[in-house]
Order: sequence, then C-alpha cells, then structure tokens
Amino acid sequence: MKSTCLSAEDAQIHSADLRSIEAGLTRTLSFATAPVLEAHQMYSPRTACLSGYVFGHPALGDGREITTSQMMFMDTEVGIARTLNRWYRLGHPARTRSA
Repeated sequence: MKSTCLSAEDAQIHSADLRSIEAGLTRTLSFATAPVLEAHQMYSPRTACLSGYVFGHPALGDGREITTSQMMFMDTEVGIARTLNRWYRLGHPARTRSA
C-alpha cells in the first residue's frame, strides 16, 4: 500500500513559503485571496490544526464551520496561518469560556 500526504509539487510550494517566512518576508506574500478563518482556535486530535468558521474558501463557501488540514505555520501578529492545503487569514479568535 502506498500513501502520500504531500505531492512533490506541494512540497516545493511549502518549502518556498517556509523560506519566505524564515527570511522575514511574510508581509510581502499575497494573502488577499486567502480564506478568512473567524472564531479560530487550535484543535489537535492527532496533529496541530485549526477550527473555525471559514469565509472566502474556494470550495466551501461562507460561514461553514471547518477543521483545517495540518498546520505548518501560524503568525497571530500578522494574522496568517499556513496549513497543508492553503494559507488562511486569521480573523478574530474564538472566545474562551469563563467560569
């Protein structure tokens, strides 16, 4: 049985994204078309990912509650996250429950 999580082409894209991040170039990357994830929070059943309500996703539409693919990078100050499948712009984080 063969199983592939990441194609060679996707691996090259991720590598280029991570090189830009390491070089401090996150502000020069284009996030204008990245979906927005509102009420986001870390979610980790087995690996780090995000959950929240997505807006502007090319396949999922607006307002749908989702759990992303594995998270590769997140910068809450810039408001971006890179998952295995795509970039997300981070909207407001989920509210924490108070006692």
